Amino acid sequence: MSRGLLSAFAAFAICALAAPAVRAQSIFDIGARIAPQFHSYKIDSPSNEKISEFAVPLFVLVPVSSSFSVDVGTSFSRSHVEQTTAGKTTTSSISGLTDTQVRGNYVLGNDFVVLTAGVNLPTGRSTVTSQQQLAASLIGSDFLSFPISNMGTGFGGTGGVAMARPLGDWNLGLGLSMRRSARYDPYDAAGGTALHYQPGNEYRARAGVDRALGTGRVAVGLTYSTFGNDNLSGSVYNTGNRWLTQASLDNTLGRGQLSLSAWNLFRTRGTLVDSSALGHENITNATVAYGISAGSMVIEPNVEGRVWMQEGLPTSALTTLGIRTQMSVMGFSVLPSVGYSLGRLAAVDANNVSTTATLTGLHATLAIRIR
Repeated sequence: MSRGLLSAFAAFAICALAAPAVRAQSIFDIGARIAPQFHSYKIDSPSNEKISEFAVPLFVLVPVSSSFSVDVGTSFSRSHVEQTTAGKTTTSSISGLTDTQVRGNYVLGNDFVVLTAGVNLPTGRSTVTSQQQLAASLIGSDFLSFPISNMGTGFGGTGGVAMARPLGDWNLGLGLSMRRSARYDPYDAAGGTALHYQPGNEYRARAGVDRALGTGRVAVGLTYSTFGNDNLSGSVYNTGNRWLTQASLDNTLGRGQLSLSAWNLFRTRGTLVDSSALGHENITNATVAYGISAGSMVIEPNVEGRVWMQEGLPTSALTTLGIRTQMSVMGFSVLPSVGYSLGRLAAVDANNVSTTATLTGLHATLAIRIR
């Protein structure tokens, strides 16, 4: 079962608290984000796969008071896979709403302590048929990083606390959280014995620092996630713990704004459902972007590089060239972007020999922000 990066990135954004935030004062300051996007990859021989996902994430923030806010997030997603083996092409598709996350945030003091409690509502598809299984599983790749990594995981709850303190010119953020999920059936048994899946509890610790730098900021964060054992119908396994390191820097350079960001995800060794060993893996990602103002518009070309090292397999690598723009349309902040990826992905050929497959990808996003 994939444990995606999205929640870890969100945790870093909360943890690396900058100077005290300007908080909305009433429920009339509701904000919303919607970001229709399409991502596709073509993986050549020996994998011979085409993977695509169209997703429409929606996020709404409701500031109930100056100290208490509620945010709600969900998405519509459609994933499609074409796989060719021995000249025969099979397809797999899955679509619908994902689970809905509802979270409350309560601020104590002058933004120094934030208490968070959330629930995962099972509005998505947590049980998939055999025909949907390929499409549902391939979008969970941390290396390809699809915006929606799963369609549904059943009911769950999360609680956490984060605090921030000034430390000279720096700001220090610390956070702890715990997540517990209810049992669900991941596969449609089609009349056979149901496979019950009980995810292990997740415990997460976060630390981050940031400070002003020229006209921008610099931030560094570390997140450690440890997991209890998963149980799939009596088969107990553990996919390993995670260390996520993130850093970002932005500042004026010449006529534009230079942005540098990087993250590294290291997963420790674990075990699979059949009790065999699961080797460690490491994913490193770096992005360089340069934003140039053109009237009321900002144009930002960017380059992103990613490397995936797996124990016992060749190294996978991916480079993405893209361009983003930011503009105001009818009072909304609109951020369209496009990108093209080229790289290689670890694979195993028909003779069970480790090799790599050429990988290409296309990306398009239209993010719209209200307030």
